[in-house]
Amino acid sequence: MLVIIPSAGIGSRLDLNTKYFNKSMIQLGDTPVISKIIDSYPKETRFIVITGYKGAHIKEYLRLVYPKRNIKIINVDLFEGPGSGLSYTLSKSLKFINEPFFFHANDTIFTDKKFYLKIKKDTMFLHKVNCDTMKFATVEINKKNKKIHNKLNYLRKDFFNYTGVGFIKDFKKFKKLIKNDKVNEGELSYFKSLDPNKINFKFIKNWFDIGSKETKEKAEDFFSNSKSILPKQDQGIFFNNKKVYKFFTNEKIVLKRYQRAKILKPFIPNLIKKTKYFYVYSYQKGNVFSKIKNKKKEFLKLLNWLHNFFWKKQKLNNLKKLSFQKKCNIFYYEKSLSRINFLFEKNNLNDQIEIINNSKTLKISSMFERINWKDLNNGIPVNFHGDLHFENIIKNKEKTILLDWREDFSGISKYGDIYYDLAKINHGLIIDHNIIKSSKFSVKVDKKNIKINYEQSKENKDCQKYFFQFLKKNKYSVKKVKILTSLIFLNIASLHHYPYSIFLYYLGKHMLSKSLK
Repeated sequence: MLVIIPSAGIGSRLDLNTKYFNKSMIQLGDTPVISKIIDSYPKETRFIVITGYKGAHIKEYLRLVYPKRNIKIINVDLFEGPGSGLSYTLSKSLKFINEPFFFHANDTIFTDKKFYLKIKKDTMFLHKVNCDTMKFATVEINKKNKKIHNKLNYLRKDFFNYTGVGFIKDFKKFKKLIKNDKVNEGELSYFKSLDPNKINFKFIKNWFDIGSKETKEKAEDFFSNSKSILPKQDQGIFFNNKKVYKFFTNEKIVLKRYQRAKILKPFIPNLIKKTKYFYVYSYQKGNVFSKIKNKKKEFLKLLNWLHNFFWKKQKLNNLKKLSFQKKCNIFYYEKSLSRINFLFEKNNLNDQIEIINNSKTLKISSMFERINWKDLNNGIPVNFHGDLHFENIIKNKEKTILLDWREDFSGISKYGDIYYDLAKINHGLIIDHNIIKSSKFSVKVDKKNIKINYEQSKENKDCQKYFFQFLKKNKYSVKKVKILTSLIFLNIASLHHYPYSIFLYYLGKHMLSKSLK
């Protein structure tokens, strides 16, 4: 069996979702889309994957995860602008097509098992529910007529969606058509050339399309897993064959994390492999800290373990102390300003006095003037994690394992400010992954009157009380932790999509205002 997956286009309908990677690398649950497609076919299947836009990511992933599968990867030189298109993409694979094959679009997923069985004639796979003739190619089937349509400029609910999967029997005819296809309709050109009465139209029960933002969100909900992983714009974390594949579009981050892994070695999983865009480690048995039993009791143990074993203080001479303070200023002050300004531009926001939850809140610039930056930048250098929340901590019978560590602290790999780790813990106790995944938050903006709301669990509230007691006992500044927590929310707001981004901004602004009073 031969399957061709064209994955060269830029995915323009997905806007920022494909700014950093090809849409076939969008994460759905445990794996990216490309895995969902490949895993739906038998292991002996031969694949031709045609890449272009961000193709290096796909290539690395397939070689890492499927070293024993028969996958031929072809690169396309032209994937956007004049002359590009599906037919041009397919034309690069023609010399490797010497048998009937399945065409499978890179944004289509079936959960119907063995949908490929008993397919011997030309076949288009269709879907009956919620037909949208303006978004998808469709097939008109009635007593009088059978006709294939590309996207139309009007709605017809009595047509059937073409899913982007088809079986092409006459591969020789297909090759001739693609070579001369000036319309760039790809496989549709082939099906349109056939007598529709001789085409097998097979209906699929469960079809997921990730080609648009709306349909992508439905697919994300369906394939959501229990690991509480939040999709990020420029990275992913995939699971396959008892291995974890951490993916970054920025190759420098991969290198820096790999280098930091040597420093953090006793506390993190052993890395199996590193490539340009991935590092790989064995799947770790146990529960993430958010799902362990007796969380309050175990949380106190965790804090003490971190304090006694992980957060080892670094001795710095006066020159290095001064340098570290400057690094803290870059990390806390300069980065925060940059991220907030980016959020303003992205969402057309203004720095202004607002009423948040019935409390008058000054401009961000005014509040920044009130922060004691000298004190905030006077950090305590320790062995640090950099993203210390419950989803990055695994607890099993033997030990505690830390995951997804930050690559550096303002350019420093060997140490960072303990207050940043402390603030990250506090941040996770306020807004945990369950709140985000279940959308247990809200934000309403009425000019300068803002209402925000979120559901903090009783367990997290109790842990937060213990956390503040721990801070006081060990002579850490609670106020400092609260201010930094506010800055974290303000920082990460620009990294997320609306409306969560706006919620985080106003939450951070509200908390900063309260912390400074």
